[in-house]
Amino acid sequence: MKSSHRPELSHTLSLNIPFENERQAEIAVNALSPDPILKPQDFHIIYTKNASDLSILFSAVDDRVLRVGVSSIIESVKTVIETIDELQ
Repeated sequence: MKSSHRPELSHTLSLNIPFENERQAEIAVNALSPDPILKPQDFHIIYTKNASDLSILFSAVDDRVLRVGVSSIIESVKTVIETIDELQ
């Protein structure tokens, strides 16, 4: 995958979330990817599926933007996981 990391977004965090299988990880990527970023010049996210893991790379202009953005995405991931659990 082409890297779209921008030099001005120097604060980064990589997060790996394990799922029970590849299908669940793919569902998570597909559910989370369409969400628009309100300030793409300040915060950027790359979602990828690595086997049964959801990998998320966050990039932000500063630590506060990174913290707020990561917190929001974690809430979305929590909702996706709860939905997957309910539908099984």
